[in-house]
Amino acid sequence: MLHLLNGDATVLPDDLPGERAVWRDILMEGPPNVDVETRATWLAPRLEVTPEAYARGWCEGQATVTRAKEHDEVVLWFERDLFCAINLWFLLAHVDVARVSLVFPEVTNEARGLGTFEPARLLALFEQRHTLTTDELAEARALWLAYAAPEPTTLARLEPSFPFARAAIRLHCGRFPSVAHGLDEVEHATLQALSAATELPRLFVAIARSVALNRLGMGDLQFAAILRDLATGPTPLVNIERHGEPSGRWRISRTPAAIEVLSGRIDRLALLPLDRWLGGVHLRPGAPLWRWDADRSALVVA
Repeated sequence: MLHLLNGDATVLPDDLPGERAVWRDILMEGPPNVDVETRATWLAPRLEVTPEAYARGWCEGQATVTRAKEHDEVVLWFERDLFCAINLWFLLAHVDVARVSLVFPEVTNEARGLGTFEPARLLALFEQRHTLTTDELAEARALWLAYAAPEPTTLARLEPSFPFARAAIRLHCGRFPSVAHGLDEVEHATLQALSAATELPRLFVAIARSVALNRLGMGDLQFAAILRDLATGPTPLVNIERHGEPSGRWRISRTPAAIEVLSGRIDRLALLPLDRWLGGVHLRPGAPLWRWDADRSALVVA
């Protein structure tokens, strides 16, 4: 038996049988179906690591996926947030094992993740683990293929029965720029929250634990990358004090242009074109500009 955990925060009890391994990649960000060098070049600056360090981690993860087939059962320990869901879809599309089981609890502000659970609760979750059916595995593979596709509407139109998948699709759609103002849902919430200058850690907690966004599973490094994007260009939407220091020491404030964008008088994309990967969709000049229409619950090309 192999226990495969999403990240290092969860420590399983010693009396739980089986080998442990950790999946550390962040498939919520960056190009999904490329060689490791291309992916490392894109992601390393956003994750504040070197391309070499990222590539080493990626190769370790792929070795773990390959090694999984040596076991009679793989137990995947994931949480019901977008970060985990995308990694889960990828692994289920690539792990070739006779029995795949899933521990997949809800995430709330009171129970923010497996890493916060006591050993007795982790043991209970193991005993209650769900063995995935052939149909569920096929659906997870379809979800990954749709997420990694260069055109997003196949994913947006899916109505899967796989756990948490419909909520994850909706959360992912909200990462596209809005038709109303060009901000995605995290950017919009961030600018709204910045009525006064705020230290990054406090701002991160306010956004990441908000009712609307807590199921993104967003990490602080992802959030710092979002703030860098908002601070870029000739008309930035935020100012970052102490920008040359580690991101945990940043102090963030919004600019007058942010007020104009929030009011809808200026489109954020008129200030600076995007260069961003959202699954297999690369939003960049010259490519189709997919935007999220929340009123219609649809992705549209602007």
